[in-house]
Amino acid sequence: MAQAYKWRSEPNIIARMVDGNEIKTWRSRNITLKPNEACVFIVDGQIGPIFSDRMVNQIGGGFTRHVANIFGATATDRRILFGMTGPFDIAIPFSTLTQRGLQVQGHVRLRLKLMKEDLPKMLNYFTNHGSTLNRLNIVKLFKEHVNQRLIAASFSNCDSESTIRSEQFQAMFSMNAEALLRHPLASVGLTLLSVYAVTERTSSEHLALHRVRVEQGTEQEQINATARQKAIEVREGIALRTIACEVEVARAKIRGDQTLEVERELIHIRALEAVLRSEDERNMRLMAEHERQKATRIEQAVAMFERVQSAKRERQNAN
Repeated sequence: MAQAYKWRSEPNIIARMVDGNEIKTWRSRNITLKPNEACVFIVDGQIGPIFSDRMVNQIGGGFTRHVANIFGATATDRRILFGMTGPFDIAIPFSTLTQRGLQVQGHVRLRLKLMKEDLPKMLNYFTNHGSTLNRLNIVKLFKEHVNQRLIAASFSNCDSESTIRSEQFQAMFSMNAEALLRHPLASVGLTLLSVYAVTERTSSEHLALHRVRVEQGTEQEQINATARQKAIEVREGIALRTIACEVEVARAKIRGDQTLEVERELIHIRALEAVLRSEDERNMRLMAEHERQKATRIEQAVAMFERVQSAKRERQNAN
């Protein structure tokens, strides 16, 4: 019974060069290539046809090769080049300066594709590198080229953050990338589908954001202070009216001409005072809850900033 062969052990693998002597066996070995996978056989330096979207039998030679090997009638060098032909994304980090000396950090997002007919060009990579090509290998291969020729040239003409965030900059960046990366990528069989720059917040943008948040907090505190002042004035008015009513009731009792209307007004004022006191307590609770939520958001923002800084340090250490 034939044994199935798997050339790709993880999603990050893009291509792999396999030595046929490592998988030869007297038993049949086959592989089922998906629509986004391709392979080509290289026997004694000769490149054979490219296979895709089908089952390839006897990739190890099987019993026939086993017998021929005994009599020395097989090829001396037999290799199989596998490739993943579906689109994939890579991110190349960068750190550069603008025209005004502003430091900009971020990464370039490239969407690449290995065309089926370009699979033999992968031999240019495997000639000087290992037997496996993954996303990290591609980043290392083109990082210096992207940073020195594409990033430095593109951001050297920017004079403000608004220029970096504009659609015109992304269009210009995409055209420059197409012109500068087409040939280096084509040399290893890769085709550039799309590219754009992802720029992190600059120090000026962080400062502007902090200024807006401080202004918003000041305005909110001003609104709360105005509301508290109005509540105090209302309570003062009620207290003065209560005192006036109590004085009138006392005078009426002394004169013996206390009226029912004054008593009803006093009862109404007492009830209104109780309602306002309840509302004041509720407002105090709401203010306390608001302060607690505000402190929680500040703690979350600080924690998020620490994580961003930690991730930045890890990327810098990795580079």
